[in-house]
Amino acid sequence: MATPHFEIFISGSTGSVEDWQNAMNAPKSELPKLSNEQKEVARRMEMSEEEYARGVLVGRYGENRQKQRGEKLGQRIEEILEGLGKPYQLEALLREGVKFRWVARIRTSGPPKNVAIGFDLADDIIDSGTVQDMERLRVLMLQALGRRDPLGSLQ
Repeated sequence: MATPHFEIFISGSTGSVEDWQNAMNAPKSELPKLSNEQKEVARRMEMSEEEYARGVLVGRYGENRQKQRGEKLGQRIEEILEGLGKPYQLEALLREGVKFRWVARIRTSGPPKNVAIGFDLADDIIDSGTVQDMERLRVLMLQALGRRDPLGSLQ
């Protein structure tokens, strides 16, 4: 996958059952080296450094998976913005796990606009990307950007 033209930030817990299973089965050589602070936390929690390192690895796996999903969502957003022409450009995507949404920061001719995209719609776009899903995203983007474009079909 090509490097995106936008930044992706992940906020909130992202580890899945699969991430946990992968981290628990990872060889010791793949475990991250803990900082002194992390070692102290593991000691206070009465867990081994290896257990703590596996937990850190779960977080890394989850973050990497969410960044890949963000790249796919961002590509779809860019497709919609390309149809609107300049000055619209996706600058960044922020995954807000606690709020169950992605926030797209869009460059405009005025101040940037932040567009909240719920996980349900984002997951539909990422996982299947049907014409109907893309149209829902397009309508959301148009409304958030204050555009009154007719609801024609996507290219």
